[in-house]
Amino acid sequence: MRFIIGLLCLFSFYMGLFSKSYGKDIAVGFIYREPPEEAFYLYDWLVVDPDNFSWEKFDEKFYIKNRKAKLIAYVSLGEIEPYRSYYKEIKKDWILGENKAWKTYIADIRNKEYQKFLIEKVIKNLDRFDGIFFDTLDSYQQVLKPQEFKSYEDSMIDFLKEIRKKYSNKTILVNRGFEIADKVVGIVDGFVAESLFYGIDVKSMKYKKMSKEDTQWLLDKLSQIKNLGFIVIVIDYVDPKNKKLAKEVAQKIYQLGFIPYVADKNLQTVGTSIYQLIPRKVLMFYDSKENDVAYSTIHRLYQLYVEYLGYIPVLQDIQKGLPARFLADEYAGVLIRLSKVENEKRFIDWVKKQIDDGIKVFFLDYFPVSEDLLSLLGINYYGIKSTFDKADILEKRYNYFEIEPDFDSIPLVNVKEGNPVLTIKVNSKAFVPFAITKWGGYALEGSFLRIFGKNELFVFDPVKVFRDIFNPDFPALDITTENGRRILTAHIDGDAFFGVADFEPSKTVGEIIRDKIIKKYNIPHTVSIIEGEISPEGLYSEKSKRLEEVARSIFKLDNVEIASHSFSHPFEWRKIEELSRNKNNTEGYSLPIKGYTFSLEREIIGSVNYINEKLAPKDKKVKVFLWTGDCVPSEEAIKLTYKLGIYNTNGGDTVIDSKNPFFSYIGPMGLNRDEYFQIYAPIQNENIYTDLWKDYYGYINVISAYKLTDKPYRFKPIFIYYHFYSGQKLLSLKALDEVYSYALSQEVNPMFLSEYDQRVLEFRNTAICRDIRDDSIIIRGEGNLRTVRLDKDVKVDIFNSKGVVGFKKINDSTYIHLDNSGDYKLSYSDTLPNFYLIDSNGQIEDFKVEADKVKIRLKSYLPLEFRIFNRNCKVSIEPKNYSLESGAKHIHEYRFKREKEAYVEAYCN
Repeated sequence: MRFIIGLLCLFSFYMGLFSKSYGKDIAVGFIYREPPEEAFYLYDWLVVDPDNFSWEKFDEKFYIKNRKAKLIAYVSLGEIEPYRSYYKEIKKDWILGENKAWKTYIADIRNKEYQKFLIEKVIKNLDRFDGIFFDTLDSYQQVLKPQEFKSYEDSMIDFLKEIRKKYSNKTILVNRGFEIADKVVGIVDGFVAESLFYGIDVKSMKYKKMSKEDTQWLLDKLSQIKNLGFIVIVIDYVDPKNKKLAKEVAQKIYQLGFIPYVADKNLQTVGTSIYQLIPRKVLMFYDSKENDVAYSTIHRLYQLYVEYLGYIPVLQDIQKGLPARFLADEYAGVLIRLSKVENEKRFIDWVKKQIDDGIKVFFLDYFPVSEDLLSLLGINYYGIKSTFDKADILEKRYNYFEIEPDFDSIPLVNVKEGNPVLTIKVNSKAFVPFAITKWGGYALEGSFLRIFGKNELFVFDPVKVFRDIFNPDFPALDITTENGRRILTAHIDGDAFFGVADFEPSKTVGEIIRDKIIKKYNIPHTVSIIEGEISPEGLYSEKSKRLEEVARSIFKLDNVEIASHSFSHPFEWRKIEELSRNKNNTEGYSLPIKGYTFSLEREIIGSVNYINEKLAPKDKKVKVFLWTGDCVPSEEAIKLTYKLGIYNTNGGDTVIDSKNPFFSYIGPMGLNRDEYFQIYAPIQNENIYTDLWKDYYGYINVISAYKLTDKPYRFKPIFIYYHFYSGQKLLSLKALDEVYSYALSQEVNPMFLSEYDQRVLEFRNTAICRDIRDDSIIIRGEGNLRTVRLDKDVKVDIFNSKGVVGFKKINDSTYIHLDNSGDYKLSYSDTLPNFYLIDSNGQIEDFKVEADKVKIRLKSYLPLEFRIFNRNCKVSIEPKNYSLESGAKHIHEYRFKREKEAYVEAYCN
């Protein structure tokens, strides 16, 4: 107790020192595996192992444009690791001895040749990093005699001076090296120390609490270091599944005035800094032996609801094995829909480990293990229900949703601990085919999802079910809404650009769509062409000159961004790739372009280059690649779009309408193929809604899709998606007019498809975390995804929040509007603030809160509209030529006839 009191007494002293050396709290992380994308936003400084960090891979992530983290490269100065790529070049006379605990060799920095090697072979390769972290500075003390220490320390000082001279703009951190601290002032930016409160027993390699004496010794050293004006970072080691302890230790370190980082002993997890990441990923297993992931049930029918609740689905092929590393730093859950696995015991052991680590595990439709292994999960097995056994419903937790349950041949089970969702009676005995448990639970076939005719129907509301399984304690990022209005996008696939209008044969369908749709409806459009349809090398070379002129005239319009729809419009991507790979005939799998041999590079890179070089105006480039045909590309195909730095879209099966108003007709955001993500079209195109171009007026049915994906849950933005051939028929053109008119009659926020795509990718990499200092919710990302949703009625205090512009209630949820900073803190209140933005058809260009003053700059693609809540604030708006409608409850609506940008200031005394 006296020890703790002593620490607290030192608190004000250390805090004073800290404020002199570094006036701002920063989040620092150390991750020595390839860091997840969230880490680039979660931390301000991120130390990485350059051998496990690929700049080539990072550069593929073109959508990461504003990372928060300085990237600092790890370099072992005092030890040589045998696993390094350069180890074979190490000379024996550079080695002083061995560190047996870590199986490394202690290096002699006094050796000039070794210094030169480090500078020219190791550090020279780190030019792109923002800094260098030198580790193992005190290892020499294990092997040298005390009288030799000074010569070694002098050599370290000289070496660090040389590094500072060569890399004047880089952040330089060192681990320990306290003995040279006073000699490297102005050379080194900060010192790192490990194991203040918790560390590692080097003999057993187990976690341990440090002795009072060790802690006090290190505190004394750190006080001396801080007194010299250095930044001090403390790394403590805690079992990663003990997040509560990690947070408490980080708080203790922070309260002493140091920058904390608490993680696992190998620095492989996303650890706790001043922020503790809230795990949002859900691992979803499928079996590629059964079908491609795009057609897997877990992806088609369950992924959407995981996303809606704010979780990040990560699809994993069971054929590639089970993840070996600790997952609970990033993952909240595992969903399993597998009928069998190869090694049942290994699988159930893996499941138990995830549960023990704090991850929820839920089985869908099947148990892929034998009955004796189910007992390890607390599930009692009583045999199989035969098809002829009657099952009576005894009890249900929720109201039925789309259909009642029905059971064929399922395991008869009970769960020892948990909450039954459905209880049935078979042969006078009660069984539980669906239960939510402390560790997750299960829903056997027919209890949650049923096949009925051509439809797949939910027995219970999947949003409610998954909310009860995972119990999210964070706001959900939302890609359907911006500033309280539903996102609206429009995109056109290039098919039949060569065609002419039946009702005006002198004009191509491209001209019809340009003049009667794109120019008429001045909202953002993403427009594509198929190179093989309009280029001189394509199918219609005799028309090429005119077609290219029409394409250029469209691409130069201000409300158009450019996309490619490939070279030859592959109909089945994976099939044509396979045939081409095996040197087989690909005829019939794409447009029949004379002399063309299928090539992924030609389809994607070639078509993009053609558009950029031949059709695009100088100030525009292709931003999106729109998949063709079945829209099921391979990982390699998606990777090519990443290498080009463009978004890839299309696919997905949101085809819901009034005839098929079921949730199974709504698709998810997209599909990950390992590291690469395909973004789905939020709602399908007119080819589907016209019954494959039979009912030319049929696209009008998409309006019912807009309504059904808005209530009871807003699953999708409004998405106008069609082909150029919709300009062929008067009826199809009429349908387009009515769809546009309906969309613009709604409260919408228009944007380009690339802007929507960026928001989808940010959904998957934004860091949501808890601040250890006050337990508030912190959100850190790129700053383009600007809406979070809480499924309850809350009031947000914009004056005590950070980056929060306003909020609006929609469908019993609160949609919170964020600015463009990418750095947010949420603060709630029991009362409404005096001023906030309710909604707008524009995007936030700038936002500031200064004491009692609020400044907002809004910009829209349409004449600007916005509504504010204003209670006793003085509001100034530029420009002045707006119409104002003031309603009840302090709500004021501003509309401009022409202006698309405005500046708002509010003074709230």
